[in-house]
Amino acid sequence: MRNKLFGSREFYHRVLAISVPIMVQNAITNFVSLLDNVMIGRVGTVEMSGVAIANQLLFVFNMLVFGAIAGAGIFGAQFFGNRDMDGVRHTLRFKLMICLVLAAACIGIFTAFGPQLINLYLKGEGAVEDAEASLRYGLQYIKVMYIGMLPYAITQAYAGTLRETGETLLPMKAGIVAVLVNLTFNYILIFGHFGAPRMGVVGAAIATVLSRFVELAIVVSWAHRHAVRFPYITGLYRSLHIPGRLFRDILRRGTPLLVNEGLWAAGMA
Repeated sequence: MRNKLFGSREFYHRVLAISVPIMVQNAITNFVSLLDNVMIGRVGTVEMSGVAIANQLLFVFNMLVFGAIAGAGIFGAQFFGNRDMDGVRHTLRFKLMICLVLAAACIGIFTAFGPQLINLYLKGEGAVEDAEASLRYGLQYIKVMYIGMLPYAITQAYAGTLRETGETLLPMKAGIVAVLVNLTFNYILIFGHFGAPRMGVVGAAIATVLSRFVELAIVVSWAHRHAVRFPYITGLYRSLHIPGRLFRDILRRGTPLLVNEGLWAAGMA
């Protein structure tokens, strides 16, 4: 009975080696938004309210990306287990395409309905002037954050595939670097240190976008430099071909997870 319930030390060592970096990276991803909220809070409560509301909306986008990548990742892990590198390559292409679609759709929705969505959080008691200021700051923040949505999504597509194929440390390290970049440029741009202009909310958004591009550069450049280790990277952009049957299977099996994550995030927001 004991042998059925408990594995060997090697098994648990391998499980922890894979799972702990993933948990750390997910925590880091969420910490970037929290960092903006905390540092903007030193500027003013109204500014922090606007940024916090905008990050609630961006949280929905982040979870949609997570759901889309996780659904496709089921196939990617199976292909890699079967040593089918063409299958892994097709799956990664699907992830990149769905990330592009999600980023474009969310940017369109936030652009068209951003004021209405932010105003949903501003009902109730309180000064009208404060609500208007929070709306203004939230819109300023999220408009800059549009630029960082696509690199974030692409990074998650690559990072998810790397994790599925056994590389969990690199995405975690890239996330740590991204947090340090965000922290540094938040300090410089929000408060106007080292001769930089004091940009407040816009500075926080610029710092976050910069951190997204740094994380993207680290993950993508590393993956392509190690194409021998990860053969599915070779020829990834040679075409956009995905077998029709695989495309339909990923959509059929992955859509419920995407919808579930989106509805959960929307409910939390």
